[in-house]
Amino acid sequence: MSRAPEMPVLRLLRFQNVFTAAADAFGGYGWTGTWDWKRAAITSAASACLYMGGMAINDLCDAERDRRLHPARPIPMGKVSPAQAFAIGGGLIAAGVLIAATLGPRVAAVAAQIALFVVAYDALLKKWRLPGAAAMGLLRGLNFAMGMAAGGALFHDPPAFFAPATLATFVFVLTFLSTFEEGPKTRGLLGLGIVLAAAALLAPLVFVRTPLRAAVPLGLAAGALLWTGFRGLRREPDDFLPAVIRTGVRAIIPFNAAVLLATLDDPVPGLVVLAFLVPTFGIGKFLRGS
Repeated sequence: MSRAPEMPVLRLLRFQNVFTAAADAFGGYGWTGTWDWKRAAITSAASACLYMGGMAINDLCDAERDRRLHPARPIPMGKVSPAQAFAIGGGLIAAGVLIAATLGPRVAAVAAQIALFVVAYDALLKKWRLPGAAAMGLLRGLNFAMGMAAGGALFHDPPAFFAPATLATFVFVLTFLSTFEEGPKTRGLLGLGIVLAAAALLAPLVFVRTPLRAAVPLGLAAGALLWTGFRGLRREPDDFLPAVIRTGVRAIIPFNAAVLLATLDDPVPGLVVLAFLVPTFGIGKFLRGS
């Protein structure tokens, strides 16, 4: 593996994963059964700003921990100062709320809730496994809900809860798994977490009438997560979790693509979201220097 490139701000912002946040907004918008490229794109821009701002504040709050566990991150390496991380993170979160506000008060209200939970998670809730994982799941659910609000329908009837609740459950399990990166862990518990995460991805196949064009990306995403997890569990039981978490975060893209492909007659929005995997993989590989 070659040395990672000197792009500390992009690495601070986890820029390769910003497409997963944009996918949430697209998925939420399409889940309403309507589509408008301009409004969906604006919502995705707001989502991306909130995500990147949250990552900057996350690393600011984790600076001491990262000196032990992730010394190659920008703040421990001295490539980004705490003051710079605060300014970048705060500015992006504010920009996300302001961009959302251009779509109306309901979208702005959801964006403001995301901003509040981002700060609460980064500064406090992540200190505990279950509250932290629950907060992260809620954040992804709210991110999806922001797209729904932009599409003009926010939890208008009980079935509307299904997609954001499924996404929130998946991210909750994935985040809970990530907390075992340090400290004691057992193969049985990790294996159970991997199975539960894959089951959450596949839940739409059970509860929603899902056409083949939507079932394929869901199945492939769940399969990739299971393969990565159990292959790592057999070969590298002590240090395979980062690969599992990375695969799981990427799986958010095909989940949202499947939502669009199952909900809209036009397959183009879903295929566009599925194409987000290309920059996610490419930029991720580039920033890791591999």
